[in-house]
This record gives sequence, C-alpha cells and structure tokens, in this order.
Amino acid sequence: MRIDEIKVNGFGKIKEKEIEFKDGINLVYGGNESGKSTILKFIEAMLYGVAKTKNGKNISDFDQYKPWDDTAFSGKMKYRLEDGKKYEVFRDFKKKNPVIYYANEDISKEFKMDKSKGIPFFEEQIGIDETSFCNTAIIGQQQVKLGKTDTNDMVQKISNLVSSGDDHISFKKSMEKLNKSQNERIGSERTKQKPINVVEGNIRGLLTEKNQLKSYQEKVNNQDIQKEYIASELLELQEKKEILKQQKNIFQEDEIKVMKAGFQLKICVFVAMFLVVLAVILGTIFKSFMIGILPIIGVVIDIFMIVKIKQKSNSQNLKLDFRKIEKEMENIDNNINDLKLKSRILETEKANVDEKLEELARVEETLAEQERIKEELLSLQVSYEIAKECLEKAYDEIKHNLSPQFERKLCEITTNLTNGKYTNVSVNDEKGLLIEVENGAYMPVERLSLGTIDEMYLALRLSILAEISNENVPILLDETFAYFDKERLKNMMCYLQDKNYNNQIIIFTCTNREEEVLKELKIEYHLINLEK
Repeated sequence: MRIDEIKVNGFGKIKEKEIEFKDGINLVYGGNESGKSTILKFIEAMLYGVAKTKNGKNISDFDQYKPWDDTAFSGKMKYRLEDGKKYEVFRDFKKKNPVIYYANEDISKEFKMDKSKGIPFFEEQIGIDETSFCNTAIIGQQQVKLGKTDTNDMVQKISNLVSSGDDHISFKKSMEKLNKSQNERIGSERTKQKPINVVEGNIRGLLTEKNQLKSYQEKVNNQDIQKEYIASELLELQEKKEILKQQKNIFQEDEIKVMKAGFQLKICVFVAMFLVVLAVILGTIFKSFMIGILPIIGVVIDIFMIVKIKQKSNSQNLKLDFRKIEKEMENIDNNINDLKLKSRILETEKANVDEKLEELARVEETLAEQERIKEELLSLQVSYEIAKECLEKAYDEIKHNLSPQFERKLCEITTNLTNGKYTNVSVNDEKGLLIEVENGAYMPVERLSLGTIDEMYLALRLSILAEISNENVPILLDETFAYFDKERLKNMMCYLQDKNYNNQIIIFTCTNREEEVLKELKIEYHLINLEK
C-alpha cells in the first residue's frame, strides 16, 4: 500500500495543506510545533476517523483537532493498494461516514456499515483494526517502547499469532472461553445448579411424581370396573323390584277379593243363622217339618257358599306371601341405596382422580420437555467437545507450521537491527519478550539498555505488522530514533531500505540526523520540508 497524497482542508492548526508522498523513504522535516504530529494524526484520522470520546484523555481527539475558526474540518487522501487499484477518501470529520471513491465513482456502499464506527473501509481492506495499526504501523514521538498496557496487548497479539495464526485469537483464551461457556451453558457432573444439573434434577423429581400418579391410573381402571358392576347390579335389582311390584299388585288385588269374600262369608253366615232361626220358628209355629225344610235348604246352600268362599280366600297364606314380597322389596331398596351411595362415592373419588390424572398429564408433558432440553444440552455438549477437539488440532498444526516461521521473522529483524549482537528472541505468555544474551541465558528485554529496548520493540512492532496485515502498509515514524546512536540509526535505515523495501516509510523528524545517515548510506529518499 502507498499513500500518494493528502489534502488537509482543516485539521488542528493546519489549513489548506497538500503533501505528496513517494515510494520508499519519505522524510518529513520540520521544527517543533511545525505540525508533524498533527499530519501523522490526520493520516490516522483519514483512515479510521477521529474519536469524539476522551478515552482517558483530558480532551477528545475531535475537540483537540477541530479548527478554532470557521475552517472546514475535513480532508482528502489518495492511496493505492498492492493490486494497483487507486482510491480516494474524503472525510468531513463532523460526520460519521467518509466517502470512498474508486475511478471517480462513489463506492462507499460496497463496504459494511458499523453503527458505532461508521464505514470501517480501511480495516476491511487491509485487515487491521485501529488499535493494531497504531501499535505497529504508527510509532509516535519517543514511543518505540510500548506502554505497559500496549506491551501486554502486543505480547498477547504475538502469543495469539504463535498459537492461533490470528492476532485477535488466543488459543489459551479461546479454550478457556469454550470451557467457561460450556460450564455456564451446560455444566458437568461436578457442577451444581448448572443447566444440566437442574434439568437432571427436574427429570428425577418428575419421574418420582409420575410413578406416584401412575397409581391413580390403576384407580381409574378399578373405578370403571366397579361402576360397570354397580350399574349391572342396579339394573338387576331394578328388574327384580319391578317383578315384585307386579306380584305385589297381584296380591293387593287378591287381598281385595279376599276382603270381598270375607264380607260375603259373613253375609252367608248371617243368612244361614237367620234361615236356621227362621226354620225353627216356622216349625214351631206350624209344627210342620215341611214348612221348615225350605229354610234348611237355604242354610245348606248358604253353607255350601261359605265353604266355597273359604276355599277361595285362604287369607293367611296370602298375608304371608304379601309380607315376604314387601320384605324382599325393602331389601332390594336397601341394596339399591347402598349401590347408589357407592356410585356417589365413586363419582367423588373420580373427580379427585381426574384431577390427579390432569396433573399426571402435565407432569408427563413437563417431563417430555425436560428430556428434550436435556437432549439439546447433550447435543450442545458434543458440539463443544468437537469444537475443542478441532481447536486442539488447529493449534497443533499452527504451532508446527506458523510458530517457527514467525519466530524466525522476529529473530531476523532483531539480528539486523542489533548488527548481529542479539540473534535469538522468543515470546512467552507470562514473561513477555525474551532475548538470548551472550552467556546463553534468556532475559526480559527490559533489563537491556534503553537503545536496545527501543530496537527490540521496534522489531516487535514490525514483526507483528508483517504478519497481521493483508497489505504491506506504510510505516509512520515520528521522532522515533531519539535514543538511537548513529550506528543503530544506520542499522535501522539499512533495514528499512533493504529488508522492508515493500513498505512505504514516512519519517517525521525535527533534526537532520536521518537525512545525514541516508546521504551517507546513499539511500534514496523524498524530502518534505514543512518550513518551506
């Protein structure tokens, strides 16, 4: 990638300023307060925007670089990527979104929109976020050595590169997050109150409740049998009762006949007695047997009638049979009442059982839902295990292929910058950047001289930049070599020219040291004098 030209309409103290950059090394010269750092910040702002939040500062970048007068707070940059395509970006810093042009056509909509950042076109093009770009490609005034936070961040990025092949992805942290997520979303046999523990506890409780409620299903079956038996018994008793009613009615009719016969019998007896008396009276009066024979004949006929009526009535047996029928009907009524009472009891019990069966249905439905959740959790568990297995395999592959390559790159840069004094550098998650000294021991770079530390951290930045970017992006150095002696400065210039020739270099300086070294080494450069 190359920055070809910038046009500052208004940014900080700079107004209506146009600067053209060339390939290779660009030397931007100017005294203090000449705007070197402002131009560097302008380049960053054109690529990533200007922050309106303070981010721990006393004033936000937006407020710091906003012109005091009515000058337009805007600018334009022309740049080209390694594929040769040329782009232009225009920013009105008061607005969130820039306008990106290709072949004089607005292509802003071709990039993804971020609600908080606007259009992160540059990150999409080169694959580097603003923090990584500022920690690698932009090296501010006396900031070769990273701050503690930045150091940890960059060491972590190197560790990420070594372990995962991506500066944003830490194998260790990824595995920790997977385990934590797995533990939180699923749980294990050793955990309590996690989803798998809760659902298994629910299933155990529901199974116990289901087994208890199952007995009510048996009660329903028994109740159905009892209800059928009672209905059958009631029908049979009703039929018996109906027969007895009919018999009772017959006996009642017979009883009426008996009563009539008894009345007739009494009349016949009275008549017989009357005729006997009459026969006696007539025989006495008329003293003639023949005269009294007629009443006697009537008596005989009457006695005959009495005998016949007596035979028909048989009232004693009738009474006995009638009482028997009434007794049987009373027993039947008692049995019917008992059966009806049992039926009502069954109905009451049935209401309770039905309620329990509804509860059983709810329990079975809840149990099915809990078993489905458990099945999903177990499926998710398998997914996590597969993910961790794949991560382990990817880690092993990257450690085998990428890590040696990356460490060789870091050692190569360090060797060149230190003129062969230090050739072996490694990165440790816990101890940070380590360097092998003359006696073979590994020491943290903080224990070396300030100049060597600057070289190490500059090598660290350039190493990361070479790995994380899709493009060989410009390297912006603002008074970076303040602690470099002349020998170290020569080594750096040679390295930037010979080893990193694919990167455009823009050096901001207030001295002529860099220019003198470049002339001495006969390295071509493009001078931009801000004081002219």
